[in-house]
Amino acid sequence: MGRYRIGFRGREARSTRSSLHDRSQSTSPSRCTQSSLRAILARLRSYRIYLLVGAILLVLLKLTWPRAGPGGTAHPEHPGELTPQWSSKGETSPSISLRLKGLDDASTSGLPTLAKRFTENLQQLEHGLQRLLKNRFLPSRDDLSKLLENLPPKQQTLRFKVCNGFANQRLSVVYGVLLAQRLGRTPVLPVLMRDGVQRSDATVLAHGANKVSFEDVYDLTFFLYELAKAGIRMLEPHEAPRPSAYTEVSLGALGANVSGALATTYGHLQHLSIDCPLFKMSPGEMNQRLDEPIIWAVLDALRPSHLPYLYVETMQNAIKHLGAVNGKPATRYNFLHLRLENDWVEHCKRWSNIPDGVVRDNCYNNTETIDVQLRLFAFSTNVPLYVASYWNDVEPERAKKVMGRLVDAGYRVITSNDVFPEAMKAEDREIRALVEYYVGFGASRFIGNSVSTFAALSLLERRHQRLWAAYYNGGNIPVAPYLPVHKLPWVFTYNSWSGKYDYMLKAAVRSAAHFNTLMPYCIFDGNTSSSIGRWLVDNNVTMIRHVPSWRDELLKKAQSRMKDNVQHSHLYKKPDMLVSTFQRVDLPVVPILDQYTYVLYTDADVYFRRAIHLDDFGLPLPRSVSMSYEFYKMFPYNAGIIMANLPTMRRNYKAFLAMMLDNDDGLYYPNYGPADQGIINKFYEHDLRSQMLNQAFNTKPYNDFDPNAFLIHYHGPKPHEYLSYLETGKCDFYSVCEQGFLKSLCQYVVEWQVYIPEETEMLRLGDSCTWLTNPTIMAVFQKKTGLLAQNQAVPDDKRQEFTQKQRL
Repeated sequence: MGRYRIGFRGREARSTRSSLHDRSQSTSPSRCTQSSLRAILARLRSYRIYLLVGAILLVLLKLTWPRAGPGGTAHPEHPGELTPQWSSKGETSPSISLRLKGLDDASTSGLPTLAKRFTENLQQLEHGLQRLLKNRFLPSRDDLSKLLENLPPKQQTLRFKVCNGFANQRLSVVYGVLLAQRLGRTPVLPVLMRDGVQRSDATVLAHGANKVSFEDVYDLTFFLYELAKAGIRMLEPHEAPRPSAYTEVSLGALGANVSGALATTYGHLQHLSIDCPLFKMSPGEMNQRLDEPIIWAVLDALRPSHLPYLYVETMQNAIKHLGAVNGKPATRYNFLHLRLENDWVEHCKRWSNIPDGVVRDNCYNNTETIDVQLRLFAFSTNVPLYVASYWNDVEPERAKKVMGRLVDAGYRVITSNDVFPEAMKAEDREIRALVEYYVGFGASRFIGNSVSTFAALSLLERRHQRLWAAYYNGGNIPVAPYLPVHKLPWVFTYNSWSGKYDYMLKAAVRSAAHFNTLMPYCIFDGNTSSSIGRWLVDNNVTMIRHVPSWRDELLKKAQSRMKDNVQHSHLYKKPDMLVSTFQRVDLPVVPILDQYTYVLYTDADVYFRRAIHLDDFGLPLPRSVSMSYEFYKMFPYNAGIIMANLPTMRRNYKAFLAMMLDNDDGLYYPNYGPADQGIINKFYEHDLRSQMLNQAFNTKPYNDFDPNAFLIHYHGPKPHEYLSYLETGKCDFYSVCEQGFLKSLCQYVVEWQVYIPEETEMLRLGDSCTWLTNPTIMAVFQKKTGLLAQNQAVPDDKRQEFTQKQRL
């Protein structure tokens, strides 16, 4: 499958995630085997010409050598080439047969024929190695039986139905298994559907001729085998009790806690049968830590059965050939899942007008101007673009308009009409959807509509496999709260020369890992082999080396007034420090981040105290950037925490840089502040004022304790400076240190220090806080140090100076 990576990923030896979460680990050869196969493949490609010359010399030798008589050694009789055989019942049922051509045949055909045949054989060997690398691992029934010997079924079982289209059916299987695990029951394999198209909000269930067996769609043995490896036993229909032995239960009548109601009301029944569990478990009922391993175990185990799998390979090869340039097939392709069908248009109208107070504003956004979105997400016109939709249900004029824009924009557009195998055109709707779903997995880049279950699920599965995936319609991913596997990208900048702040960065990374809802990225400046650079890699932070295009011009601008601006911020003292803090303005153009619509940016001096999901920021999400107050409840705002809309920032990037560098004050922005914070406030002032970030995402320890805070930002004094204040009575931030001890610092320190147990100095701060929570001791301390519990921690004439020097 295509893979697009910038930066590098940390070693995963210390990861707490089970290997079952990674599809490559459960279905691929060992890394050692993969490396060996790739090396062999590389050598074959590198030395192909030498092998060919050697083969020709061998043939010349053979042609001049006396032939063996009747008693000589027998020659091989058959193949060396892969030939698809289409057969049975008028349908294409490809089987692969291997035929070896003897050298006698080659010699009678002449050297050109032999050279051609030898080249083909080399190509076939390459193809075979590539298939091994893809690893179409095929466990046998005996393998499955051995695995199941130690995994007997539970006494209680659960039958469930699937509903609607392909992606909804796929998720129905996930929820059915998840519920069975919650209830301590053994799930029974469901029957799937041929056509689950919805023309209304009514659920479509399998019935009559619309039913299709699970093994006709998915690789059944592999599915059961992989689930068993994860400790999940699933019964095939013939292994389960008869349907008449089951008690039917409708999930819709059970309220918000479906699993709880099933357990308490029906827990005594041996066999339960429920209707379709799709989205019946409420977000509040989901448990990310417990549910995520099960969800990935099921999804990773679902792969196409033999015939759909061959359709996928056929289509992928056809796409690459149709995308050829100068007769040379493309090496990769991009995939656009475009929802513009008639049923989708009607669905968006209904979905957007549900009268429950929830903002739903992104169902059909950017659909008819998709070419603009592709440019924003850096889709190259040099890479073939496969556009997937259910074309039988698309208004012709709408299709003509949208596809025309793509062609006019320079994209080499390919659709199912161009590459569907002839036999596949007669296949059921959901089989065709399955095939396109997996064709999407082979793409270099994937983009779809996040409201569509098909696209949203594909996006989540691709990101789980570290493959590039985006959505073009903006806003949120509505399925995410019901499927707690989505990781919000979290970005921070750091460098190799700020060692005294390393302890804070470690607390930030460890606290984020504790909740496991963020995907950490570090835009790193300096030596990646430094101790902190290696630590970040070891703790699964994706490191990004990025050199801004504006670096030289920025330093030139800064040097013109550097001495004058040091009074505003210490950032102006060192060029590297200034460039490092400005790195955040390049969030929209860092390649590995270009797949994301929203990212959370934070400074390094934070720690997370609650799981954070995209929807926690409230709907509608920011149009560009969202920030919250600095020390005072007034504009300009603090850029230490930013919820950033990257496509919008990318659209504005050139104008933003022009304003940033069009500055005669040495990169100080009067009325807005110093450096990058100043220019962000200046350029995005309107959006910032109209939608401010909730303070729960930028809670400061010198304010009142907030039990609902998502993260704590050590804005102003850092923990070591608070400790120094206790020891010396001095604080570079006026009365802010005092305010921290009088407000909520100590309550947060008790939580925070858990993440850095090796930092003995910071444990001293925690011990001090333990004493200071005693009112008597606090009163003595106040008297001794002269703490006044002032409401105004910074004098009026020092406010501007304080807000400018508080940054790292």
